This record gives sequence, C-alpha cells and structure tokens, in this order.
Amino acid sequence: MLERMKRNVEAQQRFVADAAHQMRTPLTGLKTQAQFAARETDPAALRHALRQIATGVDRAGRLVNQLLTLARTEGGELGQQQHAPTDLTQLLREVVEDWVIVALEKRIDLGFESPGPAMISGNEFLLRELVKNLIDNALRYTPAGGHVTCRTIVTEVSVLLEIEDDGIGISEEQAELVFERFYRVDDATTEGSGLGLAIVQEIASQHGARAMLRPNPRGKGSVARVVFSAWHPPPPPRPPPEDYAELYRQSPPLGP
Repeated sequence: MLERMKRNVEAQQRFVADAAHQMRTPLTGLKTQAQFAARETDPAALRHALRQIATGVDRAGRLVNQLLTLARTEGGELGQQQHAPTDLTQLLREVVEDWVIVALEKRIDLGFESPGPAMISGNEFLLRELVKNLIDNALRYTPAGGHVTCRTIVTEVSVLLEIEDDGIGISEEQAELVFERFYRVDDATTEGSGLGLAIVQEIASQHGARAMLRPNPRGKGSVARVVFSAWHPPPPPRPPPEDYAELYRQSPPLGP
C-alpha cells in the first residue's frame, strides 16, 4: 500500500514538472498570436491569426491529454484495472478505421493485415492508447504518398503487433532513445510532444510486453513492434468418472 502511494506521488511530481516545461512553449505561442490578432485590422490576416490560435489550442490540448495518460499509467491508476481476454486483431482494426480520415488528409495509404483473431490478456483502454500512439507516430514521420501498414502476427506462444512505414526512417542509435520521454527524432520538420512512444513503452510494460522501433528491413522507413504473450482459454474441467470405483480411487483418504 505504501509502495503504491509512493509511486503515485512520484508520478504526480514528474507530471507537474513535465507539464510546466512542455506547456510553456505552446502557451507563449498562443499569447503571441492573440496579441497579434488584437492589433490586426485586415480581415484576412485576422482570420489567419485565429486559425493559428485554434491550431495552437489543439496542440496544447493533445499535449495535456498525453501528459495525463502518462501520469495515470506510470502511477498505476489504469494498470490496476483487471485485464481480460482481448482480440488484438479486432482492436487494431477498429483503431485503424478511426485514423483513416487523418491518413487520407495526409495522402498516406493506411493499410491493415491480419491472419485472424489474436488473443491476449489486457486492458482494452490502455491497448487502444498504445495502438493509437503507434499509428500517430508512423503517420507523423511518413510523407505524402507514403504507406503505413498495421498488422498482427500470431504464434502458439506470442502475438506480435507491427506498425510498418516507409517514412523518414530511424538509425540504430536513435532506436535506443525513442522511448524516452520528450525525445524527438526530428524537431525541425514534424510536430509532436515526444511523449507518444513513452506512453507505448509504459503500457507495454504493464502488459508484460516488449516494445521496440527499428529501421525497416525492407528498405526506407521504420517498423514498430510490440510482442505480447498469447492468451489461451483454460482447459475444460475433467468429466466425472463413470463409476464409483474410479471416484473412490480419485478421492483423498479420509483418515489422518
């Protein structure tokens, strides 16, 4: 109990420090745009400034949501919820459908591949967050005309979630750093908080899974993988014996 309280306090302290640091830049930008809009008299320039403010608000809102998710997962608040058998293939299909419009707007081909059900034991809410952040990361670093493919691969003992893209790619050195909070592969050309993959790593850890991001062996781009243990239903109970003699042999002795 004390250990859990300690983890929660530490997570809250990290959240406050990170939130203060990360919110400073977007809030400063919003203030600048608001001051510009207040002085502007040209209608076209005013509309542009207001659009910039709306974009900044969206970006700040996304950052707050990611910080909250990270704080809640690191503190164990969400991870304490009971895991249940979950079809990762079905969950992946649903999340991919949610991102189709975003991919179309970016002119990226977002694909889905799967051989069938992929059963794992997990928290469905957290798993959706994990998949969402992986797809968001792939779309963010893939240029127009590129491809992002999401798939599950099932073996007897494991389920592999794989998000493959043909974007800007990643070096082996960067691959060792991308799951750290606020690490950005390319700060200059892409927007983002650097929190998405940190959230992925934390959620994977709470599911006993391994997350990794590597250069795409098929060529340019990268491949994100999360390896889960496969879930299998428990064996059915043994049928009752057909005769009392067998029942007697299976029963423990009655005496001391």
